[in-house]
Amino acid sequence: MPNPSQSEFLWFLQLSRDGEYIGTREKPPRKPTLPYISSLIETAGEAGFDALLTATNYHSEHENYTAAVAALARTAATDPALLIAVRPGMFHPAMYAKMLATLQNLFPGRVRLNIVTGSSPAENAMYGDNEDHARRYERTREFMTILRQLWTQPPPQSFKSELYSFDKAVLDPAPVQPIPLYFGGASPVAQQIAADLADVYLMWGEREDMLAERLSQMRALEEQTGRKLRYGLRTHVIVRETEAEAHAAAERLISRVDPAVRAAFVASYAHVDGVGQQRQIEMLSGVGADLMVEPGLWAGVGMARSGVGVALIGSPEQVAAKIRRYEEMGFSSFIFSGYPHLEESRRFGELVMPLLKGRAEELRVIHSDEVAPVA
Repeated sequence: MPNPSQSEFLWFLQLSRDGEYIGTREKPPRKPTLPYISSLIETAGEAGFDALLTATNYHSEHENYTAAVAALARTAATDPALLIAVRPGMFHPAMYAKMLATLQNLFPGRVRLNIVTGSSPAENAMYGDNEDHARRYERTREFMTILRQLWTQPPPQSFKSELYSFDKAVLDPAPVQPIPLYFGGASPVAQQIAADLADVYLMWGEREDMLAERLSQMRALEEQTGRKLRYGLRTHVIVRETEAEAHAAAERLISRVDPAVRAAFVASYAHVDGVGQQRQIEMLSGVGADLMVEPGLWAGVGMARSGVGVALIGSPEQVAAKIRRYEEMGFSSFIFSGYPHLEESRRFGELVMPLLKGRAEELRVIHSDEVAPVA
């Protein structure tokens, strides 16, 4: 079992309006100003988080690379790193390799990269990307390959394919520190790319049996490639002093979901071709009235949010115990979020982080239903 200190904990850097409710027609009250974005980073650092994820999607109010540069410049060198998401269809990899190398050299140790192939053709089209699923993953492989090439091989470097071409590119200086590549995807082609090129393979929260199956598949690919990966898990989290308070907070979070918003959200499922998103949709469609997927995992966020739709839920001891189970399975990178993000990052830091980073004995599972062992 991994030592607690070996795991890394990330929070989500909200680049859209933030608030206490999801799924409403009303805009959340808190604007993503640079001071607020910076305060999120600073608060997450005080709470014990190692980095924050900046997502890339059509509904964010800010373009994430620009926001990341501004936030890194405004915050201190000792504040957490940023895991910057990028869609390969949006940038030429030779140029993006230079952009990220520059950022890492200006802010040493504070830059990580999350490669996002994209699960919705309709959303990709908003950015001018009309490639199908197979072509997007072919492009992702080449994008990651080129980043590795330019960051690690001496200049000049050249590359030529149907997708990308450059001649005698010079990237000098190279990144002062390696830039870790995070990558997720549930399809076989995505898993193979991760095994070949990623440093951290990310999964969205699912039932433990589903996660165990994915881990088994990836470990088989590790054997074939001779590479070792780290495994990361992305979920929301709702923690309160007691289990009852946590469930009350969860109900409050979705208490203003507008039926029209919900209907439009369900209709958007028709445009999804990503396997990971399809797995979320299928899993969430099978939950009961309490919206519990399994003990400690609540599906209510999926009522009004795409991407990962589940949240860890419970008392500090319950949430920490659930994370410990994930560590036992092999996960060592965790990306959490909660609404509103500033207050919830502080709450997690106060209630859960001490149990994860400073405990002296094994946590016991405190739950009304004991969690079954993973086969």
